[in-house]
Amino acid sequence: MSSSQSVTEILPLWHLSARLYHKPSGAMLLLLTLAFLASPTCRAQNVLGNAAGKYFYVQGEDQGQLKGMRIFLSVFKFIKGFQLQFGSNWTDVYGTRSDNFIDFLLEDGEHVIKVEGSAVICLTSLTFTTNKGRVATFGVRRGRYFSDTGGSDKHLVTVNGMHAPGLCVRGIGFKWGNINANGNDHYNNKEDKA
Repeated sequence: MSSSQSVTEILPLWHLSARLYHKPSGAMLLLLTLAFLASPTCRAQNVLGNAAGKYFYVQGEDQGQLKGMRIFLSVFKFIKGFQLQFGSNWTDVYGTRSDNFIDFLLEDGEHVIKVEGSAVICLTSLTFTTNKGRVATFGVRRGRYFSDTGGSDKHLVTVNGMHAPGLCVRGIGFKWGNINANGNDHYNNKEDKA
C-alpha cells in the first residue's frame, strides 16, 4: 500500500477478489470425490509389476472354479497374454496371443495357493504353486520380483491387471478366496475393491 492510497481504496479491491475465489460447494466436492474414487488408478493399486497400461479384470468365476491357465509368451520369453479356464470354459485372451503358449491345467481338488513373478517393462515370469505341491513357471525370472498369496486356506480365484495392447501384460493382481465343504468359492477381503 503506497502512502498516497488509503485503506478504503484498497478494501473494495480485496472484497472483489474474495468474490472471485469462493469455496467450492458441497455438491462440487462430492462430485470431485466420486470422480477420483471411480478413476482407473484405484483399480490398479493392487497390481504387481507395472501399473501402467490398459486395465483388465478376468471375469469367469461365476462359471465354476479356476481349472487352468494358458500363458502366451513372446520370442524373448516375456508374458504377452493369458487365458483362464473356469469349469470347462476358457475366457477371452487378456494381453496378446502368440503361437508360443503353454497350458497349465489343475487337477480335481487342486488350487493355486501362491503366485510369484517378475517384471521389467512387461511381466517376464509367472510361477504358480498349487496345494498339491506342483509348480509351473512361465517366462524367465528377471527384473523386479513379486510374490502374493491369499494366506492360509486361500486359493486363487481370478486375476486383474494392466496390459499394453499388442505388446504384453505389464502388471497383474490376484483375487483370493477359500472353498467350503460343498466346493463353493467364498471370497475373502484380500481383493481389489474398485
